[in-house]
Amino acid sequence: MCQPKITRTVDVTNPAGIHARAATLIAEMVRRFDSKVLVIKDCEQVDGTDVLQILSLGTRHGEQVSFEAVGCDAEEALDALVQLFADNFGESEQPIEEAENPQ
Repeated sequence: MCQPKITRTVDVTNPAGIHARAATLIAEMVRRFDSKVLVIKDCEQVDGTDVLQILSLGTRHGEQVSFEAVGCDAEEALDALVQLFADNFGESEQPIEEAENPQ
């Protein structure tokens, strides 16, 4: 049975980009699903379950990443990842400078 590839692209709106905590949340999310998920930035693609590989992409605020999934629950996996990005990984939306120096 051939399963089509599903791809979604998201904007990285988190002021810190994809940092260690965010990469960990992405990998944990991907591991919840049976589908194979790749994280793609520019011409590089990495395993969505590997935190260090995700970090190696060096994704910053304002850049885009794509997710490509193949499997029986691929659509659900990508929906969950898109929501994770929409929620800024559960972090506040204030700029880093303000978060580090509250007044």
